[in-house]
Amino acid sequence: MIQDFVFSWAENKEGRMVHVDTVPKGLNCGCICPNCHEQLLARKGEEREHHFAHHSDNRGANLKICYQVAMYKLAEQIIQTKKRIHLPSYYDIFQERDIHFVDVEIDGRYEREDKQPDVIAKTDDGNEIVIEFTFKYKIHHKKAVDFIKHNCLEINLSNQKLETLEEFLLSSRSDRRWLNNEVYFNRIEETYRKHDKAIKVIPISKCNKCPLRYNCCAVMKEGLPLQIENNTQLFRLCKTEIYENRIEELVHPSDEDSQERSCYQCISNLDYANKDGLARCGAFERLNIPRFNPPTIAKNCKLFNRKCLYT
Repeated sequence: MIQDFVFSWAENKEGRMVHVDTVPKGLNCGCICPNCHEQLLARKGEEREHHFAHHSDNRGANLKICYQVAMYKLAEQIIQTKKRIHLPSYYDIFQERDIHFVDVEIDGRYEREDKQPDVIAKTDDGNEIVIEFTFKYKIHHKKAVDFIKHNCLEINLSNQKLETLEEFLLSSRSDRRWLNNEVYFNRIEETYRKHDKAIKVIPISKCNKCPLRYNCCAVMKEGLPLQIENNTQLFRLCKTEIYENRIEELVHPSDEDSQERSCYQCISNLDYANKDGLARCGAFERLNIPRFNPPTIAKNCKLFNRKCLYT
């Protein structure tokens, strides 16, 4: 959040956020602070940027909180008025895009006891997207919003200012993430099939019991299995064809010597880094296998390559 607070927006008598250039000068502006509800005056001099200022010299309100509430209420109003927003990608499976709404409901209360979201927006296909605004790590609700079974988007306003807020909400991809998206989650497998890729969405709790957990067949991202969160649970995308092939090799190993293999015998192992009973694969990024392995993973590793020992 910026520290040079320029209050270019304030709340009028009708509860709408208005820009300083659209109201009369001084106390005739008829505006209040949306947080402390103190009377504001509109300053429109020639030397400084036009802005609102609190009228009282001995006010007890915190300017930072007042600015946050002004931004929060303006963000709600922008989405309600423009009826659109820019959505981020969903784990790079569904790409970022603009979306338009047919109806937008806003709450308007900065602090409240319930679990209702800030914005409930409906699309023309009947789906709802609930939107939550945050400032850094602080969520203004006294109770966390229940986003289970909903399409919930969280937007962090900490790095914004009132003058740039509209462009940020309508055009930017930054500082926003999906807390949940039921529509996208239920279309993952179908989307991969359309690209001739067979995957299955598997709970991580099940992956942890998989005999191939140390030679994972999951879709990878930045060298690690892609993890998708939905309804507070974590999932991986298992490449089913690769999984079936590796399971077959596990049940019917082609190499008679496989049961005697150890990562310590493999040329990719980092001998100098072995500790705690784990082997370090020196080519883990290129080979797409875990970096820290129990040495028994070599029993079923297709990439095992025995060292040549010279005496």
